[in-house]
Amino acid sequence: MNLIVDQGNTATKLALFDKGGNLHIKKVFAKEEVDLVEKWVKERSNELEAVLVSSVTNDHINLPIAKRIDLDENTPIPIQNGYETPHTLGKDRLANATAIWKKNPNKNSLAIDIGTCIKYDLVNNKGVYLGGNISPGMKMRYAALQSFTDQLPLIDAEDFEFGFGVSTKTSIQNGVQHAIFHEINGFIQRYQEQFGELTIFMTGGDLKYFDKGYKNPIFAHSDLTIFGLNEILKYNVEF
Repeated sequence: MNLIVDQGNTATKLALFDKGGNLHIKKVFAKEEVDLVEKWVKERSNELEAVLVSSVTNDHINLPIAKRIDLDENTPIPIQNGYETPHTLGKDRLANATAIWKKNPNKNSLAIDIGTCIKYDLVNNKGVYLGGNISPGMKMRYAALQSFTDQLPLIDAEDFEFGFGVSTKTSIQNGVQHAIFHEINGFIQRYQEQFGELTIFMTGGDLKYFDKGYKNPIFAHSDLTIFGLNEILKYNVEF
């Protein structure tokens, strides 16, 4: 089994994949629960063959596995990285780019990751990661309206029909969530005009609010990032 450790600013995600690339188990621990992470891994150490650690914090985790890869800009990947500053590239963006190439080889693809930030990442039909865009995520937009004004309240996201606001709450919801929807549609249209045929993948913690209603087919994949990390691990380790 392969182990993926995705260590973020607030949580650590663990995922177990078999040799065929099938996801078997996914667990989430709070960032500070390092002892629980180490205990969970130790209990399964006999079945683990290799691990890839993708960390934005670089907090040390003791993992009793011989084949360990710590993902950085020097780690070999199964696509060509055309980003001009690879040392600044987010590991989740690199993983998403790898994932969409593996799921859709030899075609132009766009990954849209809707989380704290909204990230757009393009891979062309030659397997070259071209780069993309980063914009504020939904919660960041809601928080900014409350933080930078005197009167506007902090609003929570909700599922609702497209229309226009008839109260301050619904005006903010329409302004924030509809703007994201139209932003996504706008980028899709722009890149289709530039690249022609384009396959679109969508992932991220706020995926559920934005995975419907587009003119173009969308492949929603909640585990796209960890799938990409496992593909990078497979590329580096022979079993």
